[in-house]
Amino acid sequence: MKFIFSRNYWRQLVLLLFCLFFLPTGILHADDLLMYCGAGLRQPVDEILSGYTDKTGEKVVVEFGGSGQLLTRYRASGRGDLFLPGSNFYTDQLSLEGKIAFTCPLVLHVPVVAVNKNSADRVKSFEDLARPGIRVGLGDPRAMALGRIAAGVLEKSGLKDAILKNTIVHAGTVKQLTLYVSMGNIDAAIIARADAIQNNDKLVYFDISSELYTPEVVTMSVLNSSKNIARAKRVTEYFSSPESIKIFTRYGFIPAE
Repeated sequence: MKFIFSRNYWRQLVLLLFCLFFLPTGILHADDLLMYCGAGLRQPVDEILSGYTDKTGEKVVVEFGGSGQLLTRYRASGRGDLFLPGSNFYTDQLSLEGKIAFTCPLVLHVPVVAVNKNSADRVKSFEDLARPGIRVGLGDPRAMALGRIAAGVLEKSGLKDAILKNTIVHAGTVKQLTLYVSMGNIDAAIIARADAIQNNDKLVYFDISSELYTPEVVTMSVLNSSKNIARAKRVTEYFSSPESIKIFTRYGFIPAE
């Protein structure tokens, strides 16, 4: 059975997630910088930007969402100063289009299998995602970095067809997937290690073999459309400082080489 939620449930949940994760964090004034940021990075980014504003008095307004969704929105609007998706896959595309002025790798996005604690006796390994009756959630590979990673994992695992047969939802952001697992609407999902650690009161998780994926590099970029490239570069340098990387690692991310 593929549809386990009522139409009204979906409508309310989508509205809530949109308000929590996608709306810009503040009103954009003339002197503010605009950053596009992957939804899975929200907690460390909010904390780092709070410190940046306290230190400099400068404000950065953030628009959160799935990395692929943000890429589409930026291409459509042509406005913005900074881009921080969940994978350098998206910044590489803009670089090829000549839209990047400066880039800096920060941390790694590593996938894990997250399991609702009530389902932990039935899902104890990646292979268990293929067992009949297990309700699986995946990220939309067109919309988010972890969706792309999960698609690659399934291809290499040899279990793609069986796991897709169990998949009842494709989410637009890793936060949505994490919420579905936490609430018990699905048994398990492939999400980011950082999100699993941040929700370890409701989830258990286990690693996926490193032979099945290459970690995604979370890369921050200054956009050529920036109205103040020098100032945007200072923000990037602040994010790449040892103090900021420590904040990322506290939330479960792994420093990039």
